[in-house]
Amino acid sequence: MVIPLASPATAEWDRTISQEDYNKILKGYNGRTMEDKWKLKADTPETPQGNTTLHIYFGWDPHERIALDIVVGDASRTDAKDWATIVKISWAEEELGMKEQISEYDAKTSAINLCNHFLDMKLEDEDPDEYEDLDEDGKPVEEEKKEGKQK
Repeated sequence: MVIPLASPATAEWDRTISQEDYNKILKGYNGRTMEDKWKLKADTPETPQGNTTLHIYFGWDPHERIALDIVVGDASRTDAKDWATIVKISWAEEELGMKEQISEYDAKTSAINLCNHFLDMKLEDEDPDEYEDLDEDGKPVEEEKKEGKQK
């Protein structure tokens, strides 16, 4: 039994992926040992060029942590390196048992790291400079620093 995201946070994402990485998404990942609690499962598209959602689960009773909505381009006009696009990310705003909220940047970074690690994909890291409330290390800017910039 898997437990879907309940009241997730969502954000648009315009992240292209290669045909090779898209095929890895379709294959998914199921933990190979009892200690490995991660599961990455894609909805099977109805056609070979169909859109899909990658669900990322964690735990003994797998709780969905992240979902990536992926749109495939027109096969006759799409280059293999820009085969598909992650158009939306949904994530659980709070980590299981934790009170701290997960930011959009952290959710995207986690998705990239999990896909690269478990699916052997080659996604590049997010640029923290594209997120206005983060410092150069991708950490949230403290309120006093934000206020100091505004003055």
